Amino acid sequence: MTHPAADAIVSTAAERASLDALRQATGAPDTPMERHCVRVFLMVERMAADQSIGIDREVAVCASCLFEIGAYRLASSEDVYTSDGRRFAKRLLEPFGWPEPRLRVCLDTIERHHQLRSQRQYGAEVELLRRADLVDAFPALFRFGLSREWLADLFRRIPRRGLYRTILAGVGGMVRERPATIPRILLPPRADASPAV
Repeated sequence: MTHPAADAIVSTAAERASLDALRQATGAPDTPMERHCVRVFLMVERMAADQSIGIDREVAVCASCLFEIGAYRLASSEDVYTSDGRRFAKRLLEPFGWPEPRLRVCLDTIERHHQLRSQRQYGAEVELLRRADLVDAFPALFRFGLSREWLADLFRRIPRRGLYRTILAGVGGMVRERPATIPRILLPPRADASPAV
């Protein structure tokens, strides 16, 4: 039996805790959401390498596992789901003793992944994950320098099967449970954090 792709990318205790939380939220390993998170991380890593951008791999893995978790009951407080995800990740990751600026980059990566403008000023990981999420959701519209061949191979190895159904179910849940928060997903967070520069 082969292990899901996510098991191959986690190597630290914080990464494992992040993946375990995702699996707890989704109810199983290798779900469409887990595969989405893995593809997003692999795109972040590839874009960083292609553009010679240094990233904190552990921050990128943890953020990639947790950036959608606010959409699930495990993390939801019925606030904007990206803010719920930030709060959940803070509680999960604080015990690992990361310096505050490093933790802030991870939390900003989670909370800012739907922003409409570049988030580079908050850290490379923040902007790269924002871009990778767009590519995975809309590969016909966005590539941010990733080649069609590389993406086709990624989608073959880690299929996108079930992604749109999962996204629609998540949005449907938000429409029922917290409709007023949906427009705020695209707005800058209310308690706007200082840039990580």
